[in-house]
Amino acid sequence: MKQFVMFGFILLLGIIFGVSISPLLAQTQSVDTEQMSCYVGEGSNAACSGKWIIFAGNSGNLDEGAWVVRVNSDTGEIWYKNGKRLQQLEDAK
Repeated sequence: MKQFVMFGFILLLGIIFGVSISPLLAQTQSVDTEQMSCYVGEGSNAACSGKWIIFAGNSGNLDEGAWVVRVNSDTGEIWYKNGKRLQQLEDAK
Protein backbone atom coordinates (compact mmCIF):
# COMPACT_ATOMS: atom_id res chain seq x y z
CA MET A 1 0.00 0.00 0.00
CA LYS A 2 2.88 2.35 0.80
CA GLN A 3 4.38 1.77 -2.69
CA PHE A 4 1.03 2.56 -4.30
CA VAL A 5 0.79 5.87 -2.42
CA MET A 6 4.40 6.73 -3.33
CA PHE A 7 3.77 5.95 -7.01
CA GLY A 8 0.62 8.13 -6.98
CA PHE A 9 2.51 10.99 -5.32
CA ILE A 10 5.30 10.86 -7.91
CA LEU A 11 2.76 10.72 -10.72
CA LEU A 12 0.91 13.72 -9.28
CA LEU A 13 4.16 15.72 -9.02
CA GLY A 14 4.98 14.87 -12.63
CA ILE A 15 1.58 16.05 -13.83
CA ILE A 16 1.81 19.29 -11.84
CA PHE A 17 5.33 19.94 -13.18
CA GLY A 18 4.22 19.19 -16.76
CA VAL A 19 1.26 21.55 -16.54
CA SER A 20 3.36 24.35 -15.04
CA ILE A 21 5.86 24.46 -17.95
CA SER A 22 5.01 27.22 -20.41
CA PRO A 23 4.23 25.89 -23.91
CA LEU A 24 6.57 28.53 -25.36
CA LEU A 25 9.42 27.19 -23.24
CA ALA A 26 8.63 23.59 -24.08
CA GLN A 27 8.45 24.21 -27.84
CA THR A 28 11.28 26.64 -28.51
CA GLN A 29 12.45 26.62 -32.10
CA SER A 30 15.61 28.22 -33.37
CA VAL A 31 15.19 30.38 -36.45
CA ASP A 32 17.64 29.64 -39.23
CA THR A 33 17.76 32.51 -41.72
CA GLU A 34 19.59 30.46 -44.35
CA GLN A 35 16.97 27.71 -44.46
CA MET A 36 14.64 28.10 -47.41
CA SER A 37 10.94 27.71 -46.93
CA CYS A 38 9.10 25.05 -48.82
CA TYR A 39 5.44 25.42 -49.72
CA VAL A 40 3.17 22.83 -51.31
CA GLY A 41 -0.46 23.15 -52.22
CA GLU A 42 -3.23 21.57 -50.21
CA GLY A 43 -4.45 18.26 -51.60
CA SER A 44 -1.23 17.70 -53.56
CA ASN A 45 -0.13 14.66 -51.48
CA ALA A 46 3.19 16.44 -50.94
CA ALA A 47 5.18 17.31 -47.85
CA CYS A 48 8.33 19.33 -47.21
CA SER A 49 11.25 18.19 -45.09
CA GLY A 50 14.25 20.49 -45.26
CA LYS A 51 15.48 20.50 -48.84
CA TRP A 52 13.26 17.54 -49.83
CA ILE A 53 9.77 17.67 -51.33
CA ILE A 54 8.13 14.29 -50.89
CA PHE A 55 5.11 13.04 -52.83
CA ALA A 56 3.38 9.87 -51.67
CA GLY A 57 0.29 7.99 -52.65
CA ASN A 58 -1.32 4.62 -53.03
CA SER A 59 -2.70 3.28 -56.31
CA GLY A 60 -4.65 0.57 -54.46
CA ASN A 61 -5.50 -0.57 -50.99
CA LEU A 62 -2.43 -2.81 -50.85
CA ASP A 63 1.08 -2.03 -49.66
CA GLU A 64 2.42 -3.05 -53.07
CA GLY A 65 0.51 -0.15 -54.63
CA ALA A 66 2.16 2.52 -52.46
CA TRP A 67 4.48 4.94 -54.24
CA VAL A 68 6.92 7.58 -53.00
CA VAL A 69 8.78 10.23 -55.02
CA ARG A 70 11.36 12.50 -53.36
CA VAL A 71 12.71 15.65 -55.09
CA ASN A 72 15.76 17.59 -53.91
CA SER A 73 14.78 21.27 -54.16
CA ASP A 74 18.45 22.36 -54.36
CA THR A 75 19.76 20.08 -57.12
CA GLY A 76 16.57 18.78 -58.76
CA GLU A 77 17.50 15.12 -58.13
CA ILE A 78 14.51 12.80 -58.24
CA TRP A 79 14.33 9.65 -56.14
CA TYR A 80 11.59 7.01 -56.27
CA LYS A 81 10.67 4.02 -54.14
CA ASN A 82 11.80 0.77 -55.72
CA GLY A 83 10.60 -1.97 -53.40
CA LYS A 84 11.87 -1.00 -49.96
CA ARG A 85 14.68 1.30 -51.18
CA LEU A 86 14.78 4.77 -52.66
CA GLN A 87 16.58 4.82 -56.01
CA GLN A 88 17.75 7.88 -57.95
CA LEU A 89 16.09 8.43 -61.31
CA GLU A 90 18.64 8.25 -64.14
CA ASP A 91 18.43 10.46 -67.24
CA ALA A 92 17.57 8.59 -70.44
CA LYS A 93 20.26 9.22 -73.04
